[in-house]
Amino acid sequence: MKNFIDKLYKNIVPINEGYEFLFADDVYLPVYKSSLLITKRSVLPISLVEEKVLQLLEAEVYEIDEMAKILGLERRLLDITIADLYTKDLIEASANSCRLMSQGIDALRNLSRTEKKQDLLKYVYMDGILGNVLTDISNYQLVDRIYNDNCKLKPIVPINDVTFYTKQYSAISDIFDSEKKVVYSVGISPVDEELLTIDKIDNIYVEFIRIPIYAYHSNNGVDIDIIAAKPKLANLLVTYKDVIIAQIVKKHICKSYFKYRKLNDSYDGVIYPPIGDLSQKLRFLHFSRNKSEIDYTKAVTDILSSRQLNYEEQNEIIPYIAKETKKIELYVYNLDEWAYNPKFVGSLSEYVSKASLSIYYRESNNPDKALQKLKAGCKAIQVCNKIDTDYYICWNFDDKYKIYGLPTQRKVINDNTYSTVLSYYLETLKVFL
Repeated sequence: MKNFIDKLYKNIVPINEGYEFLFADDVYLPVYKSSLLITKRSVLPISLVEEKVLQLLEAEVYEIDEMAKILGLERRLLDITIADLYTKDLIEASANSCRLMSQGIDALRNLSRTEKKQDLLKYVYMDGILGNVLTDISNYQLVDRIYNDNCKLKPIVPINDVTFYTKQYSAISDIFDSEKKVVYSVGISPVDEELLTIDKIDNIYVEFIRIPIYAYHSNNGVDIDIIAAKPKLANLLVTYKDVIIAQIVKKHICKSYFKYRKLNDSYDGVIYPPIGDLSQKLRFLHFSRNKSEIDYTKAVTDILSSRQLNYEEQNEIIPYIAKETKKIELYVYNLDEWAYNPKFVGSLSEYVSKASLSIYYRESNNPDKALQKLKAGCKAIQVCNKIDTDYYICWNFDDKYKIYGLPTQRKVINDNTYSTVLSYYLETLKVFL
């Protein structure tokens, strides 16, 4: 019971002054997970033998055999060091002698050498909307596949344009610095590296950050506003808020919420008043320090009394009641409206829990196809029959509770755009805890 109350409190839809609630859903921010081909400068330490060879060359000892005698090394072993110094452009070498190059003089002075080379920098995340490099990606929930395009933000940044990465050189350089943990052989210090250029995109994969939102429309219906449903994502939402609202208004995303529906003058269901101070009660129960003194049974009894539910509250109450229910009956006026709603179908299994589900509908253009889509989200459907129901949508739980929705169609954004908003009601038929 305590967990149920905590969930109710955490999912209260906040009041947005001057606006009315419209819908709640997840929007998905496209993120490009990239591997970049880069050029880097590395400062590498020289070995002790390399240092001694360079010192001898600086002292004008050019013959390799003479060097071997001075260093006490076999010629074949010294040849390996000579070859390494040659490939590193520190010396010029022939069969029996060598000369010091300017790079070798610098290496001797600093006891290190500088090398430029290309490398791959993996796991660079850039959002596909503003072209920002995301250095705190671990703070967000990434999704690699979205089956429903309804709420997937349309990318603005071209997917294979390296110029957007070069513009973010500073941020990518920070990623490069945090990733450089190159340690060579024992006794040699870690290398210092510097990012020089971002050359091209080697590999790219699109993932998405899930951002749950509450959407509102202004009292005059013209303006749209959104609020993050999860407080920890509030700062992220601020960054992309204008773009998300613009894509909602243009119906690039969330377009399923803006459909004109021919509604009846009335539907079955008693209009109960809400519990006026429910939010304050839930807050008190959630933050109370004396949990052992709380009568959770009474609290849940009040919550499950006949009343108007707060927006989105049905998403927590339906699964809670369903857990102790054997048989659920679902009445809908139009079967197709719900069967082709991916969010609803995706929630069916959670709503129904372990109960059996019987569905009754009044109208459908293709009931067999609609049922097939519903069964994709819930295997517990046993019956799907056409009857003369006047419920828009109604859940009946063992004849103990009913939860039903009454629709209101609102004109939003402009004179040609409508949105149907449901007010849900809970009706207690029998006492149940």
